[in-house]
Amino acid sequence: MNLKQDMELGASEVRKWAVLFFAIISGALWLGFSVDTYFSGDGCFYFTIILGKEGFTNISPSRVHAEFLSQWPLVWAVQLGVRDLKVLEFLFGFGLWFPWILGFGTSLYATRERPSLIFFYLISLASLNLAGWCLLYGEHMVLLTIAWPILYLGILRRPLSGIEQLLLALLLFIHMRLYETAIASGTIFGLLFAFRGWLAKSPRERVGNFLFMALALASVFIAAHWILYPRDPGNRGHFLKAIIDSLGHPYPWMGLFFVVFATWGYFLSSWRAYLAAGVLPLLIGISSLFINGVPGGISFSTRTLTLTVLPVFMLGAGMASLSRLRFTKRWLLSVLALVTALSLLHIRHFQSWMEFRTAFKEILKTERGIVKPADHDDINHWGWTNGILSYVWSEGEVLAIIVNTREEGYEPFLAREEVLIEKYLTKKPDFLETPAGEKGE
Repeated sequence: MNLKQDMELGASEVRKWAVLFFAIISGALWLGFSVDTYFSGDGCFYFTIILGKEGFTNISPSRVHAEFLSQWPLVWAVQLGVRDLKVLEFLFGFGLWFPWILGFGTSLYATRERPSLIFFYLISLASLNLAGWCLLYGEHMVLLTIAWPILYLGILRRPLSGIEQLLLALLLFIHMRLYETAIASGTIFGLLFAFRGWLAKSPRERVGNFLFMALALASVFIAAHWILYPRDPGNRGHFLKAIIDSLGHPYPWMGLFFVVFATWGYFLSSWRAYLAAGVLPLLIGISSLFINGVPGGISFSTRTLTLTVLPVFMLGAGMASLSRLRFTKRWLLSVLALVTALSLLHIRHFQSWMEFRTAFKEILKTERGIVKPADHDDINHWGWTNGILSYVWSEGEVLAIIVNTREEGYEPFLAREEVLIEKYLTKKPDFLETPAGEKGE
């Protein structure tokens, strides 16, 4: 089997297929949004923070650009006075999807001379972004999309045009404050632009590349500062544990095996490597069909993939850019099978969330007042978000609040005493306990 001899696709045809692949991935994402996957994990907490503050979450200074890119539609709406929760939920989901559109559009532009490279972005999107079904609000999701157009512009084998330089400077500025794991992508970009500066033939080109290098290294220094001095000292240990936990997620392995073995097969003309690139992801995908859902903890650990797997994908794209890789029909079918399989698995694996959501909303309809999870098979998804979900799933009329299974643990608000998103409720809970400091008043 020699894929190098297969019929090559034209540039316009490749780009059309790329749009279709992005639509498939986005369709899977929005099917999840139709059942509120953006509220899984901390997502419902982010939603209520924005509604309560009428501003951005401001989780960490190292992530402010990611927060802006993913939260601006919802912030804009609440500041304009929109109070319809359904509209606000849609805008929350659109905001999370917006960086994906931005990454895809700028990547299409950056790869217009080598359109086949766009499929590395799409494989990354399907195997790494969709892996975080429980973490779709995560700032690392923005890093996973913005890093690709920066790489594509950086590996162009010619001087950049003025428009490309402006776009690259903007993307590198955004990259400075996305997520702490930018220490890895920033290092790669710093080395890349240092090399381009060294090869530059004109002073203008050399200065431009060294400026890009400085912006990339700035992201490294910012990330390093917040790694050494995190907002929560426990985050460092949790992140290291998450690297191990992420090994249990099937999607990254599917993408990783495909990229590594397909690249190996192409450069060494090895049919065994080509076979492994197809068979290993297929076996993992089939075995994954038998699990009802990827556990939230493993999904949450996928934030570490920006440090571990993303650089490998970027290395593969860099190697492909140096070769005469031609995108053929066999390559197209292979990538189509992978992207479609990952998208279908994403839909399959939020089934457990759908079951939880259905049961939770049924309790809110039938119960009144404070509800203990123990009376309903310890219903729980994230450990501390039951009270918050009771508000966002109340449709504006809070008749019941399901408290957390362990109220002595982390509690972002006192569900028995406090009211959330009060401005957005048509019926507020009138059954809350009086706070201890207000008794007798």
